[in-house]
Amino acid sequence: MPGVLLDTHALYWLVSGAVPLRDEALVAIGENQATGTLYLSPITAWELAIAAQKPPHRDPPHLDATISNWFRAAIRATSSRVLPINRTIAIEAAEVPNATGHKDPGDCYLIATARIRQIPIITRDAVIRKLAAENPGYLDLILC
Repeated sequence: MPGVLLDTHALYWLVSGAVPLRDEALVAIGENQATGTLYLSPITAWELAIAAQKPPHRDPPHLDATISNWFRAAIRATSSRVLPINRTIAIEAAEVPNATGHKDPGDCYLIATARIRQIPIITRDAVIRKLAAENPGYLDLILC
């Protein structure tokens, strides 16, 4: 496997243990940790920073550090690598809404990263799952 990309929730759940992940996802994560091909996007740090600002009744992530420190510790804890957002990924992210109708900016960058790098994304996101199911070959995913 050339690598896998963790979506934001998958990373948070993996590190926090807040939600158990499916065996298939855990196997893919473990295999890619061992080969140094478990990837994150910097957009995940942005999504976590936005989510952490939610009021308590909206169930924000419970981080025991600043976003920067939590993300740095999560990278170490998961033995993951951050893939940069280059020009090609940025342009692809801008095309995702045109190609799919999906407009969440964080998801657009995650989808673009997975597509450009030609790696599956580990996710449970219902919109991304539907997108992959309705557009065979557009996006590979592993359900977490």
